[in-house]
Amino acid sequence: MLDRTGDGRGIITEPRTVRIERLLPGPVERIWDYLTDSGMRRKWLAFGPMEPRVGGRVEHLFRHRELSAEATPERYRKFEDSPALFGEVTQWDPPRLLAYTWPGDDGASEVTFELFPEGKDVLMVLTHRRLADEETMVSVASGWDAHLGILVDRLNGVEPRGFWSTHARVEETYRGQFALTTENGTTPEHTVRVERVFDASPGSLYAAWTDPRIMGRWFGRVEADVRVGGRYRVESDGDAGEVYVHGGRYLALEPERFVKQTFAVDSGEASPYTQEFIAISLHDLPDGRTRLVLDNGWNGQAPGEEGIEATKQGWSMWLDLIDEMFDRHPELRRKT
Repeated sequence: MLDRTGDGRGIITEPRTVRIERLLPGPVERIWDYLTDSGMRRKWLAFGPMEPRVGGRVEHLFRHRELSAEATPERYRKFEDSPALFGEVTQWDPPRLLAYTWPGDDGASEVTFELFPEGKDVLMVLTHRRLADEETMVSVASGWDAHLGILVDRLNGVEPRGFWSTHARVEETYRGQFALTTENGTTPEHTVRVERVFDASPGSLYAAWTDPRIMGRWFGRVEADVRVGGRYRVESDGDAGEVYVHGGRYLALEPERFVKQTFAVDSGEASPYTQEFIAISLHDLPDGRTRLVLDNGWNGQAPGEEGIEATKQGWSMWLDLIDEMFDRHPELRRKT
């Protein structure tokens, strides 16, 4: 079940769109006031008048130093205060629905708040659309998460958590999470992760996934146009002489750090999986080894416990092949 009380739970629901759900203590009228009343909004987000109608003007003045007792770190000092920023109400249906263009970006993006009573609690669904790029989505999701954390504490009558320390923590979470999107730029419905520590350099492992000459030593027969947007195709032989074919397209390539590619098995049958990808992250360890993290994401058929275990075993077998290649060719362990 989705955790709707903790932070770091935002997802990308469509390209350039972030959604965060948070379960709040009600009633719904109180939550509405925290969204629309300047004095109450100041306690967790920003203050300024809001004209209560579609087309009305929204004003935000941010005073981040007032949100918690935590001192503002130097890196965030320029964000302590803001001038008056203006947006426009695009939806107004109290106490259920509020949307407005985001103050300060000339209407480029829009934030929507939907409120759904659930017993004594209220589910807030916050959706911020038309964000410029992935870095902006990371920044916006982190900011909303930190502000919503303050709102939760205010609603519960407790001392607000540190705003900037929360922001910094969830920013790292989102930076990693938002790198793992499907080809159409959304958060996958299902993910499986496998990790392995290799006695090899990050450069060697990056080459194992991107250099066709080295890929052929463990992967099978490889054809690869190694560039973002380029395609690859791999044929490998089974124990009984059968031939397995899979391929896809490169989505991201960061030397010695990150590879992301679509993945599809060419079996001649319709697949229950769509938008499937694998992402390989490489982390240099102090002892000269490298931690490889493989994330497999897809939409469609959900895996049960047995399916998850089978998927992990399948990817582990692939990583075994890389280990065996390094055993046969130890000179490949330290490629830079």
